[in-house]
Amino acid sequence: MFELIKKELALNPGLTSKFFIVNFRLASLFYTSGLIKKIFIINVIILKLLKFICGLDISPKTKIGSGFILFHPQNIVINADSVLGDNVMLKHNVTIGNKVDAATGRHVSPIIGNNVELSPGVVVLGNVSIGDNSIIGAGAIVVKSIPKNSIAVGNPAIVIKEISEN
Repeated sequence: MFELIKKELALNPGLTSKFFIVNFRLASLFYTSGLIKKIFIINVIILKLLKFICGLDISPKTKIGSGFILFHPQNIVINADSVLGDNVMLKHNVTIGNKVDAATGRHVSPIIGNNVELSPGVVVLGNVSIGDNSIIGAGAIVVKSIPKNSIAVGNPAIVIKEISEN
């Protein structure tokens, strides 16, 4: 865990990002190891404070892989049931949220692959996945799955280019 935190501290440029990463990872450890209402409650309080100050609303229950990068960490909201892979980069004003599946009536959340970049203002909603090594352009609204190695933009987001695997 501490090696992961050390790696992510090196990847994240700003003090707010670093502060968030440390407290998010410790609070996640707190939830996953069953230490609820014990040692790491201070980390949850700090996360709530960051939510109030800069709009970082990411639950410690959210599954986020290693190498998580927050550039300009303001107004970022991620639903607790969403899954983010390794080396995901988020810019400001990103929302990753659930929605009700019309067929089942259940809430469904996105799955973001590895090495994905979400540019400023991206919204990803519902039972969608974004494939590995993809880039979602600024202001895009993703309501349908995006294949791996793609660049997608627009409202609704459409793939405009495939990224070669060279």
